[in-house]
Amino acid sequence: MNNKYTGLSTGEAITRQEKFGFNELPKENTFSFWRSLYDVVTEPIFGLLILAGLIYLIIGSIKDALTLMGFIAISIGITVYQQQKSKKAIQALKDLSSPKSTALRDGLLIKISSREIVVGDILVIKEGDRIPADAKIIECNDFLVDESLLSGESESISKSINDKIYSGCMATRGSAYVQVQEIGINTELGKIGESLAQIKETKSPLQLDIAALIKKFATFGFGIAILVFLIYGLLYQDWLKGALTGISLTMALLPEEFSVILTVFMALGAWRISKKHVLTRYAPVIETLGSIDTLCVDKTGTLTENRMSLQCLATTDEIFELNNVKADQLPKFNELLNAAVLASEIEPFDPMEIAFHNTINKLFPNQVNLFPNNALVHEYGLSPELPAMTHLWEIANKPSMYYVAIKGSPEAVIKLCQISGPELKIIEDQLKELASQGMRVLGIAHAYFTKTEAQWPSDIKKFEFKWLGLAGLKDPLRSEIPLAIKECQNAGIRIVMITGDHALTAQSIAKQAGIDYSSVLSGTDIQNMSDTELRQAVNKTSVFVRIKPDQKLRLVNALKDNKNIVAMTGDGINDAPALKAAHVGISMGLRGTDVAREASSLVLLDDNFSSIVNAIKQGRQIYDNLLKAIIYIIAVHIPIAGSIFIPILIGMPPLLTPIHILLLEMIIDPACSIVFEMEPPEGNLMNRAPRDPNSKIFSLTNISLAALQGLGLLVAILAIYIYLPLLGYSLETTVSVSFASLVLGNLLLIITNRSQIDHLFKILSKPNSSQNWIVGLTLGTFILLFTSSDMREYFHLTAISYKETILIFTSGVICLTWFEASKWLIKKLIPIKNNGSITTLAY
Repeated sequence: MNNKYTGLSTGEAITRQEKFGFNELPKENTFSFWRSLYDVVTEPIFGLLILAGLIYLIIGSIKDALTLMGFIAISIGITVYQQQKSKKAIQALKDLSSPKSTALRDGLLIKISSREIVVGDILVIKEGDRIPADAKIIECNDFLVDESLLSGESESISKSINDKIYSGCMATRGSAYVQVQEIGINTELGKIGESLAQIKETKSPLQLDIAALIKKFATFGFGIAILVFLIYGLLYQDWLKGALTGISLTMALLPEEFSVILTVFMALGAWRISKKHVLTRYAPVIETLGSIDTLCVDKTGTLTENRMSLQCLATTDEIFELNNVKADQLPKFNELLNAAVLASEIEPFDPMEIAFHNTINKLFPNQVNLFPNNALVHEYGLSPELPAMTHLWEIANKPSMYYVAIKGSPEAVIKLCQISGPELKIIEDQLKELASQGMRVLGIAHAYFTKTEAQWPSDIKKFEFKWLGLAGLKDPLRSEIPLAIKECQNAGIRIVMITGDHALTAQSIAKQAGIDYSSVLSGTDIQNMSDTELRQAVNKTSVFVRIKPDQKLRLVNALKDNKNIVAMTGDGINDAPALKAAHVGISMGLRGTDVAREASSLVLLDDNFSSIVNAIKQGRQIYDNLLKAIIYIIAVHIPIAGSIFIPILIGMPPLLTPIHILLLEMIIDPACSIVFEMEPPEGNLMNRAPRDPNSKIFSLTNISLAALQGLGLLVAILAIYIYLPLLGYSLETTVSVSFASLVLGNLLLIITNRSQIDHLFKILSKPNSSQNWIVGLTLGTFILLFTSSDMREYFHLTAISYKETILIFTSGVICLTWFEASKWLIKKLIPIKNNGSITTLAY
């Protein structure tokens, strides 16, 4: 196709966009802030707080009611802020993942967001693209479209000039210039958009586990609260205070933070991963990243720079090094280079084809191709059965005579040329020589064809091809690849390289990258293997060559059958099944098709292997930090619940009231969803084996650590609460000292749980600005609380003396020592080993 169109001007496009709107389906008409506010105030915890406020009003404690309501407003504000932060992160990801289209604007081909397309735009649609709007074809070449989304027909439909194509359908072969006729709600897809909007995302296993746990906690909490209410009412005949105590206990036992942290961690985690050039299309995949133990990657563009340069051309007479080519050598390979260009796209986007065009323009500046005034009339695209591209050109002044140029896999082109004997030996030796230098080698041939029928031949074997030679292209390894692969190997992740190249080319690149190249399997080898043989082979082979897309799927399934957790990269239409089958499908953002992106859970925005490694690192860190937050939540709820329930059993009033619990929640909520989310990675993050995918976040190890820490803090608080009255202290002083000790213990619990492997001094040396803010604000608030008589009165507290302050800090030192000892004790009692060494509790 020739670029003879100019498209709309930028100004005209903006005018039409202002008049007709964006190319998108209508969004749900809700105000996210008010929706978030509604979601928060309908949570059970806030219903309990409002009920407690009403009871305070009934018993005449207006100050308590107003204080409680004030804290409810603050708590709602914090929760809404956290939800809005998460939603903004998710929206940023949606904007980033907005589909892109190639449009002609001001005569230039540019990439624009599909939502910016306007009626009248001229678009270029290529194989693998999702069609972004209803349009009319103005020029096309061998163009097939899958319209099953609208028609239900599974077979792709051949399209011609003036045919219509529809938004949401998929181009499965060829390419076309199209002019947009309808956008947004006016497209055929837009008319059924309402049904698409009803599709709900399924919840991940971790989301389901946490939801089930919250229900169990809630049921248990309400049951205990009713029991306490009855005990308090029957023993003390004070049913209103019994109700308050029951509410306090329910609040203490209801871990509503679980759902908050899961939302915040996953949303912000996906946003952080996008900063490493990886787009998360399906947030729950973050759970799987830390379990990946096998990473299957394409060579070209992922391990290499995807920056091809033509190094050599080889005829059967000699090999020409293009860096040192002499003028008298040019005619010897002129025909070979021209055929390579004619078998490429006229407007190339593939790096190999760009290299051919650049070379011919450099060496033969006055000769674009053999037939500069003639048109490309037919194309046979690449296919798994024939990895070669064939173009047919009309020849001027020779009706029905056409020139046929082909380039592709040397083995395939050699077979079409029916080469044998000494000539075949020469070509094979040349192929080995070029491939052993790490070059990508293509075979090139041509033919002349006289058309006698209306249709083009369905099989290119009808053409009598003549061998022209080989082309050797070099795509240098990315400089950071060896270090990134070493990092993966240290993390227990095996790298498997998959390529369509020759075995010697693949081995050369694998050697440079640090991938085990001792064993190599080809697509032909795999085709001849049974599933059992393949399962055994993939355990000891890390380099696969001449691989077809359907064989990628077999490799994924073989690795999965061996209980590996597999990540797989891909970019083409035929890669979609393998991407879908892998535990983590990773598509290419720069060179990948829309089909591949839609089948994957991650998209590499820069097509770089190092970005995959960074995503795995981030996934491990997110899961680590989520685990720390959950251990902290469970641990901190034990002393809160115990300080209400146990005093009642021994005939004492409960230590905490709803106001005290809400004040504690002001610390707990930001701590679990901000401090732990921002925690830097553990030092051994990429020096431990992948996480067992069957391990539960609420494992015996994790629950045991949380229980030990929580019970230690509870014992310390109850010791103060029970012992001080025996020394003659008033109830208000006892409550004040105990409450202050609980707050200090809470802060120390946050600090010590920032790491499960480091000691306290190393933890404190690691930066975490949110921890400093929360600790600073909490200490400042409590200094104000105990120095202001009005504040003390509001919270039923009293001034604390120097001696009592010493007691509070002493209890804090004891608790901190116990928290640190608990981590050591758990490792001794329940050791978790990976590669022979105890690692963090998450793994």
